[in-house]
Amino acid sequence: MTDLAAALGALRERIGVSYAEIERTTRGWGGPGQPDLRELKTSTLNNALLGQTQLTRRTVVSLLSALGLSEVAQQPWLFTWDRLNRPTERIRFDEVPPQQLGIHSAITTPDTTDELPTYVPRDFDFELRNALSMTMTGPDRGCFVVLIGGSSSGKTRALYEAVYLLWGSWSLVQPEDAAHLLTIKNHPPRQTVFWLDELQLYLDSHPPLSAECVRALIRNGNVVVGTLWPDQYAARAVDRQPGGNAATDDIRRLLRSATKISVGDSFSRQELKDAQEIAARDSRIRIALHTRDSGLTQALAGGPDLVLCWEQPPNPYAKAIMAAAADAHRLGVQSPLSENLLVEAMFGYLPPREQVTSPTGWWEQAFPHVTVPRNGNVSALTPRSRRPGVLAGYTIADYLAQHLRLARRTEVVPDSAWQALVTRVDRSDDLRRLAESALTRLRYRYAEPALERLVTEFGDGAAAIQLADLLIRQNRFDAAIDVLQRTLATDPRNVAIGRRLTQVQELWELVEAIRPAGDSARVAELLVDGGTRADLRRRADAGDSVAAEQLSELLLERGHVRELHERADAGDRFAAEALRDLDAARSGQPEELAALREAAEAGSAEAARQLCRRLFELRAEDELWAELEAGTNGAADQILALLTAEESTNPQWLADLRAFGLNADGTPNRRTPPV
Repeated sequence: MTDLAAALGALRERIGVSYAEIERTTRGWGGPGQPDLRELKTSTLNNALLGQTQLTRRTVVSLLSALGLSEVAQQPWLFTWDRLNRPTERIRFDEVPPQQLGIHSAITTPDTTDELPTYVPRDFDFELRNALSMTMTGPDRGCFVVLIGGSSSGKTRALYEAVYLLWGSWSLVQPEDAAHLLTIKNHPPRQTVFWLDELQLYLDSHPPLSAECVRALIRNGNVVVGTLWPDQYAARAVDRQPGGNAATDDIRRLLRSATKISVGDSFSRQELKDAQEIAARDSRIRIALHTRDSGLTQALAGGPDLVLCWEQPPNPYAKAIMAAAADAHRLGVQSPLSENLLVEAMFGYLPPREQVTSPTGWWEQAFPHVTVPRNGNVSALTPRSRRPGVLAGYTIADYLAQHLRLARRTEVVPDSAWQALVTRVDRSDDLRRLAESALTRLRYRYAEPALERLVTEFGDGAAAIQLADLLIRQNRFDAAIDVLQRTLATDPRNVAIGRRLTQVQELWELVEAIRPAGDSARVAELLVDGGTRADLRRRADAGDSVAAEQLSELLLERGHVRELHERADAGDRFAAEALRDLDAARSGQPEELAALREAAEAGSAEAARQLCRRLFELRAEDELWAELEAGTNGAADQILALLTAEESTNPQWLADLRAFGLNADGTPNRRTPPV
């Protein structure tokens, strides 16, 4: 591979293209429809050509394309790369250690001899193995099977046992990301198991795994298998929601095309009976059966020890680092967290006395407790690598992450954690989820730098529009236009960016035209919705019944109850109906509230929206604030609507909240600059 890197470097010099020219040429590459391409920054390319970092196939394709080589001229180079990266012999599924496939390390006992405890048969085994056996119906037919269950529920172990039994002699592919699969979909192998444990990593990657890619793999007679948590499945498989796009639609089609096997968090009566029989000869099963407050599979994975690790830490530094890692996971960061990131994030979780000590000692105090395996091989934080021999960072144990997601659901995330994450996270997918988490919690001061990085470092057009909209709410039109112009300069064909730029320029002109009149209320309204309410009001007053109905819905949605009353008093029947509906909804505590909350916590976007709407109707302000801290979709809009509806709310305070959001601790931002 070193020789290939040197040859590519010589080719660049012979053609006479500088690193800076390549960086400019490839800026914005790797977006939707370009799975084989990527941006090439000078440092990244230089290190790859010097053999200091891995020379990936996407890097080679992008470099050759930037140098102007046609697809035909690229083939010899790509053939060489493929030959160098092809293993000398295929990897059989049954030759791979189970832990390498994502199976949790289990507790150990003095008489432990096997790598894994004895497998306890599950009720769904027949259904699972029948689905995997569909490949027997023809040489060119494969299958796509997804197991859905909570953390440490045994889904990965059950999948492993089924595939081992049926297709253990087949080849195994564990793709690094979706781009790996997308590059081979046109020439897929045969008799291969594609192992996609933690399927959300491939659905959330950029570009994401596509339905077309999976169809191509199974048409060639391969087996594609994956696992998902229930909330991750629910968030992606629901009917199309407002604001959906082609990518989310394709992911929904992909999930619906899979054979889905449900894995319960607890064992059934028959499964427990089988486990009790096995316990007579396997002490690990026997101990797990007698572990209180935990299911059998969770106990086997060391769940109780992980919770104890959190609840009884030896020092505040261990507690702080686990909280930081759990909150990062809660905010959507799925990549390993570096030591520097974790240490920076820890500050806000420490008691004041420990905050004044030197940060150089925090890691040494926390590290032994959170990374040393307990009761076998389970630890709160696990070191991870993106390539052999190189530490990428640490990830929190699934079981502990799920436990703390509920335990810390409504806890505020401190400023130190937000700042460490938005400045140090280096994957675009994590940054997108982090920005969304900040927006849903009204933490605009952290959403802004996350969106800015997506725009500047990754050329993300959707992030540019989100950032521009945020800046407009803060009356920062010059900054919003600058963001859109920069994005358009790198992607001149982006119609959405061009359209939004024109709209922002027109809105700025309108605001500046009315500002001298001193109508601050009208200016504030324009900054919030760009004139939508004013346009509906004008059309409704002119007799447009459709506009009148839409205006009433919008007023109710945003909490403008006073204007609804004024319009109802003036004879607007739609406003009167909206008020009657609101009064009816406030008649009592709805019986479905608990069910909506449970569904929302499980990941249902529609249930989250309905929950927040019901809390608004019931004027449950404290509960809405709690849902806001939990990051529930719709909570931010409904808390703003409720504050608008309350006559006692200070108008300027509310305007500042809409524009600048909250500080990390939940206090109003008060127009302070972003981090």
